[in-house]
Amino acid sequence: MSSKLHEILAVEPALEKTARKLSDESIKTFGKNNLFNGSVKMLKMLSDTEKHLEHSDVLELTTTVDENIDYLMNPIAKYWDTVLAKEIGNSEAKSDVVLEDGTVLGKDLPVSFLLGMEAKLGKLRSVYEAIPTLAPGIKWVKDENQRAGIFMNANDTVTFKTKKDLEFRIAYDATPEHPAQVRDIENTVNVGIYTTTTTCGMISPLDKANRITRVDELLLAFKKARMRANSHKVDTDVRVGKTMLAFINSGKLPQNV
Repeated sequence: MSSKLHEILAVEPALEKTARKLSDESIKTFGKNNLFNGSVKMLKMLSDTEKHLEHSDVLELTTTVDENIDYLMNPIAKYWDTVLAKEIGNSEAKSDVVLEDGTVLGKDLPVSFLLGMEAKLGKLRSVYEAIPTLAPGIKWVKDENQRAGIFMNANDTVTFKTKKDLEFRIAYDATPEHPAQVRDIENTVNVGIYTTTTTCGMISPLDKANRITRVDELLLAFKKARMRANSHKVDTDVRVGKTMLAFINSGKLPQNV
């Protein structure tokens, strides 16, 4: 008998949940000693005239340890066997990673690697999303005099260096009665020129968008490869669960599993 790997992956969580739930219930049950104890209490009268008072009280035990273990064994064995089938499938299932244009990036890559790369590429995408980009409205060109990845503003920014200059002017001429009134006027005078060349180590918004697009293309290729790999058929007749549990419970291996 065989199943596709993705079918095994789909049922494993439910089997694990059932096995864990029943194990937890058994632990609770084993903590209730009264469920495992029974008794028969008989009253026998010494006088024949009181024989009618004789009776017995029976307390039936509710369950046994072996009954609880037997109830638990099948779900656990099924879960263990499913894990084994998954691991066998993971070791056998492989697929090529192929881009949309048919380019093969990797051949016969194991499904565990394909699945792990989906998470890693998703994390890498968040890095590219955070990349800062060159300010718009500026003509950026590669700076050939600098190391790779540095751009410069094609148009220098020009500003002036200034200083304050005081000029004294007569506001009112002198009269026989009053002296002349002088007023100082502050003027701003250009004394130099600043020329600023701006450089930046960011990338263009288009470049950023293209890189994210390529990450997404690669992520899609890995998802498709993982889906193809998970269609690999796995032999589910390989079982070890009941064998191991039989050894635990009896110290013997079963003849037929």
